[in-house]
Amino acid sequence: MDRRYLAAVGTIVGTLVGAGILALPYAVSKSGFLIGFLLLVIVGAASILMTMYTGELSFKSKRMHQLPILISRYTNKHFGLAVLLLQILTIYGAVVAYLIAIGISLSLLMGLPFALSILLVFVLSTPLILRGYATVEAVEMPLSLIKLGLIVAISIPLLLTLSMQNLSTIHPDKALFSFGIILFSLTAFTVVPEVKAELRGRKEQFNSVIVASVVISIAVYLLFTAAFLGVFGVGISEIATNSVSSTSFSYIFYVVTIFIVVTPYLALSLVLVDSLNYDFKIGRLKSFALAMFIPLVISLTNMNFAYVLDVIGGLFLPLLAIMVLVAVVKERKLPGAGKSYRVPGGLWLIAFTGTVMVVGMVYTVVYVI
Repeated sequence: MDRRYLAAVGTIVGTLVGAGILALPYAVSKSGFLIGFLLLVIVGAASILMTMYTGELSFKSKRMHQLPILISRYTNKHFGLAVLLLQILTIYGAVVAYLIAIGISLSLLMGLPFALSILLVFVLSTPLILRGYATVEAVEMPLSLIKLGLIVAISIPLLLTLSMQNLSTIHPDKALFSFGIILFSLTAFTVVPEVKAELRGRKEQFNSVIVASVVISIAVYLLFTAAFLGVFGVGISEIATNSVSSTSFSYIFYVVTIFIVVTPYLALSLVLVDSLNYDFKIGRLKSFALAMFIPLVISLTNMNFAYVLDVIGGLFLPLLAIMVLVAVVKERKLPGAGKSYRVPGGLWLIAFTGTVMVVGMVYTVVYVI
């Protein structure tokens, strides 16, 4: 595997393993670990397909367009505007969640007020985002490796002391409770243009990168969820690492939380800046201001962490996914479709992916939101 392949995997894993993993043990505790495991596999399969379908649209374009432009090419401008709104809401919400998680952990670690912690994160991240993708890519791989290593390091000791009773409890009536947070944790189609750029258009490696990235992420999620849910049971905190706040080693978990969240925060902030800059011709500095200051202001209100992830993963992301599927179906009807890159499986896999998204979205709207 060459450097570009590893960089692409690092980009996706670094984006996926973020704020979502911190809320997974809490979400899975509502249905039970075994049901959560099954849902991770099903949603993971749908996520792999969604990322590939986004790639199918992206490889038709030579430029680094984000979803609104890609989808509007095969639908219409009004559809593209709806996608733009959903993408902005989704990425803004994700960045807000990341800032909340970092702010809480930094506040506990350093004894700072929450608002001051948020402002400190903003100031430190500003130079990296302003310098653009090359700088973020340079720090993303080492930070992702450190992050994964820390997750494993804190999970294994907990696995040695877990209670199997905490993992064997099942609540079928809440089988889909964790859908939103799981989908949030496994959604990578927003960074497809960046992955395409890293691979330099080498389509033959794209599927392998997507599958490897999602499988690695699911393995990390299962390890982390089993460890924390197995030890803390239904008393698990919404931010799992905060469950150990009463121990003498709590500062280690706060540091781990920051490492978990910082890479996706940088990556998605840059995605939003790029979308405003490349797709909508807004100046780079103005794009930066719109992408960074709005999440900063919202995060200072100290919104509920898990609820933000639920709304994003259970409502906004399924709607975006359905719009991608509509664009793929329309694109495949055009002359010459499939000559660049095409996801196998025909309409059957499109129908499977759409069904997972619709069922999860309906459950979220009815029972969560």
